[in-house]
Amino acid sequence: MGTDRIYLGIPRRLIPWYPTIDAELCTGCGLCVKACKHGVYEFDEQNGAAKVTSPYECEVYCQSCQFQCEVEAISFPEKESVKAIIRDLRKDYPPR
Repeated sequence: MGTDRIYLGIPRRLIPWYPTIDAELCTGCGLCVKACKHGVYEFDEQNGAAKVTSPYECEVYCQSCQFQCEVEAISFPEKESVKAIIRDLRKDYPPR
């Protein structure tokens, strides 16, 4: 589903903005799964932790799940580097 989405005229699958979970820090509280309104996460019952299952459903620059994580197990790429990637992609995908 997320691979077909478009952001500013750019295929969403080309924009590397999505969360990463540090498995060593994750306590399995599930707050990120509940906080994400876009279905980026699922709770892995076998491992007792959240996992990113739909990274391209993440809204570009959204970090609401990260702020819910009390142990800071969730990280995102640097915004400035993603902005640079988007600027470069805009050359191939100009606004319509």
